[in-house]
Amino acid sequence: MNRKVGIVGVGAMGGAIARRLLSQGWEVTLWNLVPEDLDAFDDIQGARRAKTPAEAASVGRVITSVANDQAVRDVTTGPDGIAAGLPEGGTHISMSTVSPEVVTEMAAASGATYFVSAPVFGRPVAAEDGKLWVALSGPEAGRAVAKEVLADVSQLVKEFGDAPEAAVHVKIAGNFVIASAIEAMSEAFDVLSRSGTDPRLFHEMMSDSIFASVIHQNYGRIILDEAFDPPGFRLALGGKDIGLARDLAQHAGTSLPFGDILAARFATAMEQGYGDKDWNAISKFRDPVG
Repeated sequence: MNRKVGIVGVGAMGGAIARRLLSQGWEVTLWNLVPEDLDAFDDIQGARRAKTPAEAASVGRVITSVANDQAVRDVTTGPDGIAAGLPEGGTHISMSTVSPEVVTEMAAASGATYFVSAPVFGRPVAAEDGKLWVALSGPEAGRAVAKEVLADVSQLVKEFGDAPEAAVHVKIAGNFVIASAIEAMSEAFDVLSRSGTDPRLFHEMMSDSIFASVIHQNYGRIILDEAFDPPGFRLALGGKDIGLARDLAQHAGTSLPFGDILAARFATAMEQGYGDKDWNAISKFRDPVG
């Protein structure tokens, strides 16, 4: 198996994935919009810099980990983009949380290459430990290539068929559920505190019993400790994902009433300057009483 991969977008998650793959013996070609962010990789064996996304993609298999739809377009299209450098039969593994529309657009323009979606659940520390959960969809041949590299960063890869947009549907729905859990815990902790009952004891009981999940255990602790900096996942990105969930519901002919509450919560937090804090910081913004 060819153990070469390009990574385009070396932020918190992309950087963690890169470090994990390098530790597992992969040769990783890196490109980032801010080249200085790659300085930390200069002395790591197996890492090298690319001058363009096209150069990163020239190894035949490339991961993108970028912030939004426009970023995907910017690194994929044009003379220096991934599509220009990815050889015939190569695979573009999109690990970003983006809209189904941009995924369909990129897949339609993939030509003689494969475009697969592989968005992840888990924080950067999970990536460095090889413990991400990955939703994967796209052409079968592309999925096979993607699984070779995803095996070294994940504890689970769940396949959702041939349609590249299916995995982003899963990711958008999953982030909506996580944000809903943040809101629900925030409200529960607030009412308990105002009622004179220790919310930390409540959290301990729930985390050890009917809500023994990593989200309720870890995020509940972050909320109670107000440990919002440094962020594991930026609040601004969480707000973007709630927008994606509401758009997905609209396109499906339904609604997300709880999504409207979350959208307002994220908007308030952004207005108060919390965009670069952890997304659990929406817990600080409660509705006024009376």
